[in-house]
Amino acid sequence: MAPIDEDQWGLRFVPKENGIHRIHIRYNGVHIPESPFSLRIGQDNADPAAVHAYGNGIKDARTGAKTDFIIDTCSAGAGSLAVTIDGPSKVSMDCTEVEEGYKVRYTPLAPGEYFITVKYNGYHIVGSPFKVRCMGTTATLDCNRQLLMAANYFFLQM
Repeated sequence: MAPIDEDQWGLRFVPKENGIHRIHIRYNGVHIPESPFSLRIGQDNADPAAVHAYGNGIKDARTGAKTDFIIDTCSAGAGSLAVTIDGPSKVSMDCTEVEEGYKVRYTPLAPGEYFITVKYNGYHIVGSPFKVRCMGTTATLDCNRQLLMAANYFFLQM
């Protein structure tokens, strides 16, 4: 941000991804009129309707056992993928790139209902959120293995 003259300022930023960016401008901690401003960068040609998830991991699970599912993004165009898993416990979760798109593997630690949310460019894909019933007893982990993530989500930019 740089002064242009006595009562005008210029703002310059370089966006690192396409999409809608919101610019918040405050004076003395208060938003100026019409702030935040929305600015579209690039073309939004990603199609969340073309993204599909499949596999046992979006149907059922067992406590303490790894389960997985595939998110097929091949026909969707460039965009960002976000996955969250909410339920009665935190989960150990990782994501790897595979030929079809991405493989999400997670391990629930307590029985109950988990909700898996999959969004592409900020929009739910077909079927999301997925309701997964986890059966079994509460699993215990060796604290030294540190399998629990601080949050049950990941975000990928493609």
